[in-house]
Amino acid sequence: MRLAITFAVPSEFAMWRRHSGFSRIREPGAPIYAVHHGQDEIYALVTGVGARGLDSELRRLFAKPVDLCIASGVTGALKKEHRTGTILVASATVAEANANRIQSDPGLVDTAVLCGARVVDCFYTSGSVVNSRTDKRSLSEIADAVDMESFQIMDQARRAGIPAVALRAVSDSMDSNLPIDFNRVLDSRGQLIWSSMLLELLRSPLQFVPFVRFSRDSLGAARNLSQFLERYVNALRDLGNIQPVERRMGLPERCC
Repeated sequence: MRLAITFAVPSEFAMWRRHSGFSRIREPGAPIYAVHHGQDEIYALVTGVGARGLDSELRRLFAKPVDLCIASGVTGALKKEHRTGTILVASATVAEANANRIQSDPGLVDTAVLCGARVVDCFYTSGSVVNSRTDKRSLSEIADAVDMESFQIMDQARRAGIPAVALRAVSDSMDSNLPIDFNRVLDSRGQLIWSSMLLELLRSPLQFVPFVRFSRDSLGAARNLSQFLERYVNALRDLGNIQPVERRMGLPERCC
C-alpha cells in the first residue's frame, strides 16, 4: 500500500510523525516525509494553511505514485453537535465560489467510521481563516466543518485518479471565537509566524487565557488525530480496502 496524507501545519502532524518514525525526504519544495512498514509506504506533505500555491507539490506527491490520499488536519466545527476533539469524516467537500462537491471515496469513509470517526455531509474549504462564531453560524447552512485545504487536495487527487477522503479533528467549537485573527499571522506559504502571534497577543492581553484554551484544545485534537490515523491506516491495510496502484493503472503488480 502506498498512501499520501496531508496536514496544514507541522503541529497537526508532529505527534504521528514522532510515533510512526517519519523521516523528511530531501527534496526541494514543501516538506514531504516518508515511513516504510514492510511493503507499505506512507508519504506525508505539510501544505501550509490554505495550501497556497502547492499544486505542483501535490502533483509531485501523487506522482510517487500512491494508492490513496487522506486530507487531514484540524477543523473548526460549524454545528453544535461536533465537539472539540471529535474526528469527522466528510462525505464530500465544497469550496468558496465553487458549487461543485467532491465526493470522498465511500469505502474510505466507511472504514473511517469503523475506526471511530463521525461521518458528516460536507467540509467547507474557506479562502481565509474563519475567526468568529458569527461567521461559523452563517456557514453552518453549507457544511459541518470548515478548513482551508481539503477541497484543493481532494481536487488534485481526483485529477490524478487517486481515491481520497477528507477527515479532520475538531479544534474549535461552533460557538467559540478564535483568540486572535490568524489571517494576520501567516506567511506567504501558509505557515504560522510565531513572532506575529506574540505581537497579536500583546495587543490584546485579554485574549491570553482564550489563546491558552484554544492551544490546549488544538493539542488535544492533534493527539486524537494521531491516534485515529494509526488505527485507520492499520485498518485500511488489514481490510484490504486499497486497490494497488499497479492494478488501477494496468501495470504489473509488485511481487516483493
